Amino acid sequence: MAFVNWNDSYSVKVLRLDDEHKQLFSIINLLHTGMKAGQGRDVMQDVLDQLLHYTEEHFRDEEVLMQVVGYPWLIAHTALHQRFVNKIRGFSKDVHSGAVPISVDMLEFLRNWLSEHILGADRQYSPVLNTAGIR
Repeated sequence: MAFVNWNDSYSVKVLRLDDEHKQLFSIINLLHTGMKAGQGRDVMQDVLDQLLHYTEEHFRDEEVLMQVVGYPWLIAHTALHQRFVNKIRGFSKDVHSGAVPISVDMLEFLRNWLSEHILGADRQYSPVLNTAGIR
């Protein structure tokens, strides 16, 4: 059973962004699977690197679309993205240096942030993008 499960309640009704969100769920599930198999340390850095790279790419995609449609809360949304990227960079640095052990708390943070961000901030831009014809 997956640690985080995609379902239609997460949809922002923009196929590309939904697909990217699904990929983020998959990356977090990779980390969880590795930890359950006792390979957490082996997979942690690689998965955090994947997560960092993919979130930066995904956030750029979201921000470009929001900019194109003149989304009024773009600056605030971008700040949320930057805080998350900074948090993942911090996790990555700590794990790489050995300062932080593999942590269920990190997984919980990732699951909660992803869920809350999509169901909260991302759902707010959904009608604006959809009204502008972006699906």
